[in-house]
Amino acid sequence: MEFVVHSYCLKGARQEPLLPSVSLTPSSSTLTVAELIRLTVAQQIAALSVQHWLQHLSAREVLDRQYLSERDVLQQARQGAVAMPQASAPPELDVGFEVERALKGFETRAFRVLHNGVMLQSLDESIELSPPSTLAFIRLVPLIGG
Repeated sequence: MEFVVHSYCLKGARQEPLLPSVSLTPSSSTLTVAELIRLTVAQQIAALSVQHWLQHLSAREVLDRQYLSERDVLQQARQGAVAMPQASAPPELDVGFEVERALKGFETRAFRVLHNGVMLQSLDESIELSPPSTLAFIRLVPLIGG
């Protein structure tokens, strides 16, 4: 079974997407909140890595095409072909570190996890996933002034 986890940031009365929604295919229909967070963070990092890599490549390509100097073009032409520089890979994120940050964030109530509209309270709480389970990570942002 596949489930989608949505992440939102609540800023006053507005609800804004915080991270990309991700699909999970857990090996069991029963998970603890900690397992759900681990799976979700790993998928979010994978989705963000692809998204940012593509954006990085696109930006690099545009900049290189626009600002490749005449000197660089002539030098490459003497070597037989003019090519755009290859973009370097952005640094990889440490999934384990990010999972630990997310687990601590849940424990300190920086964000909440909702399953079918019910707020989950502890990392060891078990949840039963079945279609049409809805899952949401909600980041709470305090209002200015309290």
